[in-house]
Amino acid sequence: MNGTENSEITGPSRSGGTRRTARDRGGWLKPLSTFRALGLVLLAVMSALSSGAAGALAADYAVYEEHSPETKPMQPGANLRALNRVITQMGDAIHLDTETGIVSLKAGTYRISGVSVLTYFDAQADTDGRVSAQARPNASYAMLLHPGSASRDVEPLALGTVSTANMDPSLLDAILTFDADTQIVLMHQAGRDVGGIYLQVYVDGSDKHVMARLVIQKLD
Repeated sequence: MNGTENSEITGPSRSGGTRRTARDRGGWLKPLSTFRALGLVLLAVMSALSSGAAGALAADYAVYEEHSPETKPMQPGANLRALNRVITQMGDAIHLDTETGIVSLKAGTYRISGVSVLTYFDAQADTDGRVSAQARPNASYAMLLHPGSASRDVEPLALGTVSTANMDPSLLDAILTFDADTQIVLMHQAGRDVGGIYLQVYVDGSDKHVMARLVIQKLD
């Protein structure tokens, strides 16, 4: 029969109900087509977002640490954290000079998180893996600075939390924007009387004692 798609089928159905017309059936199927189209659009959007997230994860970032190849006593005032290990590195916006501990950054906005640890150490007593903690330890804190700018007159780029030299970490977490390429260093101070306090301790033939860490991610 020609035109069956648009012709009406009248009369009762075998079940006693009213038969749907072909036109009615076509109208009932249209929402399914609409839902299917919307589903395809949603799938495409999710795929695009996923690709964007993957791209974001591929941004510049780095993790640097200070290990302990020697036993290094602390000096009065601000002490440079000798970041000497590149743990991970992505992109070319962030670079560490492992000889100087200086981190070079290209212009942009960065999230910089860090930890810095000091310890008391007695070479005669601390040979069993234990540390000679003090009852009244020096208070201390870490800070981010530009190289060569450690002075009471210079405001640090970021300050770490107050800690003690009893191996309590000073933590810092900052978002910093630099309009031009720059350099930064991580430093730690524990006052003027720092006898018995160490930045690094080399024992048991191992340098795997992480005394400081910087985690840097370029945001834009």
